Amino acid sequence: MNNILVIYIGVAGIRSEDIAEYVAKVTAKISPTVFEGEIIVIPVQSHDTKVECINPYYVTDIDLIKENTEKLKKLKDELIYQAGLLKMKNNE
Repeated sequence: MNNILVIYIGVAGIRSEDIAEYVAKVTAKISPTVFEGEIIVIPVQSHDTKVECINPYYVTDIDLIKENTEKLKKLKDELIYQAGLLKMKNNE
């Protein structure tokens, strides 16, 4: 099982047509050059940018498994929500 690196990039206040370029620039600056795993980038309607790493290999405790499963569910929900926001902005 590979690590999962989740990068939340705050895009509040950025014009919708500039978000993709901004996200690409920020991702290029903060993504590791050597990383065995998956990198997921999520633009969020916030001014904060943060990075979280989930290492499923080291998660053996049942409570941690449950916690990380919930984080992945929230991640999926956030991806769907943010994709919807971007779609709405692009249709304006």
